[in-house]
Amino acid sequence: MNGDVWRLYRHLILGGVVVVVSCYIVMTFAQIRFGEMRVERLLCVDANFSAALLLTQASETVADSRLSWQRIITEPLPLATVSSYIANKKWLKLPDNSYQLTFGPPDNPVLIGSASQDSYFFLLESLIASFLASSHLDSSEKRQLLRDMPCVSEKAYPIDFVNPALGVTLIHRSYGEQGFIWKSAEMDSPVYFSVTHDDEFSLTLLAVAAVGISITVMLLVIWRELLSLDFKRKTFESITRQIARGRSGLPKGVPDSSGTLKELAYSFDSMSSHIQRLLNVQREMINAISHELRTPIARLRFGLEVMKDDVDDNVTKTIEALEGDVEELNTLVDEVLTYGKLESGSLSLNFSEASIASVVNTILHHNHLLLQHLHVTVSITGDDQALIDEHHLSRAIQNLVLNAAKYAESEVVITLSKDDARWQLDIEDDGPGIAFEDRDKVFIPFERLDNSRTRASGGYGLGLAIVQRIAFWHGGAVLIDASDSGGARFSLIWSRDQHQHTLS
Repeated sequence: MNGDVWRLYRHLILGGVVVVVSCYIVMTFAQIRFGEMRVERLLCVDANFSAALLLTQASETVADSRLSWQRIITEPLPLATVSSYIANKKWLKLPDNSYQLTFGPPDNPVLIGSASQDSYFFLLESLIASFLASSHLDSSEKRQLLRDMPCVSEKAYPIDFVNPALGVTLIHRSYGEQGFIWKSAEMDSPVYFSVTHDDEFSLTLLAVAAVGISITVMLLVIWRELLSLDFKRKTFESITRQIARGRSGLPKGVPDSSGTLKELAYSFDSMSSHIQRLLNVQREMINAISHELRTPIARLRFGLEVMKDDVDDNVTKTIEALEGDVEELNTLVDEVLTYGKLESGSLSLNFSEASIASVVNTILHHNHLLLQHLHVTVSITGDDQALIDEHHLSRAIQNLVLNAAKYAESEVVITLSKDDARWQLDIEDDGPGIAFEDRDKVFIPFERLDNSRTRASGGYGLGLAIVQRIAFWHGGAVLIDASDSGGARFSLIWSRDQHQHTLS
């Protein structure tokens, strides 16, 4: 994960650098392009006024023009023709960044102007003054030419302007706009004209667009990395759950660039192997002790039976009590062995169709002496044929019934219910019940609760643990709740179809 996080940070740093560099490049390009456009605008204005002077024969030469002119014809042209040639002039930018402008028909131009890249020093005010001072054109003709000129905007000036008839004044407006005010004796009001600007071109908008695009690309790259990290996180969680369930190693094709999953898998494998060794040692020891106890228990039972014939009646009662203790010890050994087999998976389960009502009635019949002081109610109706391992499920039901009988005051209720997915057998008593915080403890082997359900009531703390394991291998579980009568309700639930044929 550290490598992935570092890669994300690297993308952030590189993305920031890319944004800065992109903005710098775009702004530099924009400034260069803006300069080129401004030069082209000024060249256009220069060409307009120079061509007007040359084509109308108002001047033989235009010394203030930045273009070198080649005039093909020498006679003056009509005003309409001059306006048409100026409006439709042809531009050509040469590889050396110089410009060539032609006026007139493409195959027979009447005027050609050229400007080198090192001659862009404009004297527009002097050039325009020459045009406005020309006596070859009257004020209306000059104004008509101004209106027809590209790159020049013309409009009436709203303020009265008192100056000599050919007075020209440079106006500096926003963005350094070059404007001129002109008034002649024939005009009622002054005229303002200036170099037009390309409103579609905005340095600010271009810079914002460049920053936005760069940030968007950076965010897409980071989002891709975040998706990759999220995918690896989900994979990491899935693999750790599989390893925690006992899977050894990693599946093929798992993204693990940093080796974290492999290291974790190795740690889990090592830990699970160690835990498995400890559990095996514990089970083997418990099974060995349990098996070894059978021999001395059998000898004790035989010895006590022999002693009965050689003692008087008072001693016989003591021997019978000892025999009860030996039988209790033998029962404990049986339960330890049964639980060990269920826990280790070495006990085979054979599933078949059986009647739950029949199983319950058999249990009640065999244990009638223990239940004779209680009122036992059985509520099993309808189809009760279930797929079960009859021997072991009967053992689980018996443990639950006898557990209820130990703590019930007067009543035990057994109810069977079912749906499309499961069977549920509820066994309730009207005893003291089990506190909510203690309900998980009753399934722990040899666990004792600090209430009325103690060793004084009998048992070894293995009965409910065995019930839980049998329910597990039937695809179910055992739940505890409070009964309507105030005691405990144990619900043995098992699946209709998710069962194990063997525990291995």
